Amino acid sequence: MAKKQFYKRQRNPIILLVCEGKNKTERKYFSHYQVRESHYRLAIKDSEATDVMGMARRAANLYKEYQMDPEIGDLVFCLIDLDLRHDKYDAYLKAKQKYPQVRFIVSNPCFEIWLLYYFTENPKTESSSQAVKEQMKRYVPAYNEAMDVYDQCDLEDKYAVAINRSEKKNAFYEEEKILVERNPYTEVQDLILILKQH
Repeated sequence: MAKKQFYKRQRNPIILLVCEGKNKTERKYFSHYQVRESHYRLAIKDSEATDVMGMARRAANLYKEYQMDPEIGDLVFCLIDLDLRHDKYDAYLKAKQKYPQVRFIVSNPCFEIWLLYYFTENPKTESSSQAVKEQMKRYVPAYNEAMDVYDQCDLEDKYAVAINRSEKKNAFYEEEKILVERNPYTEVQDLILILKQH
């Protein structure tokens, strides 16, 4: 008996981003990557859960719901702020093991570290996420979490500079230094590189 052939309908890859529900900053920033001429379909989803495991679970459920297929190039990402907390870092390690289909984009203390790289080569080490947001105000005086920094500061063509600065800083850390002890630290550039190459 001949084997049945299953043909997959041709479609562009889906890239799903799961952000904390209360964080408008990430959603506004990444909405600028939802462009019609892209080779991928970008969907940005909020998570009611703000804990790492809850967000990872949401990402894994969306992976199933969207019937994502890694062979086509489908990817699901979870954006995590470590907030300098070891308990969040431990949860991130557990979530990575439990949900291997989910990729994690970690920032420490928070996502605004990535935004700072658009404005400075050396964001200062801060003792809290709130302090990082205050640092943003030195470069963008009206900055708040509801602001569309990408649009208002005309960041569209400046991502390469931010990537370069971020990678340079990350390379500076010793390999054995765990992520929660790297401050400032972000992996957002890894996601931007994927979005830009698709």
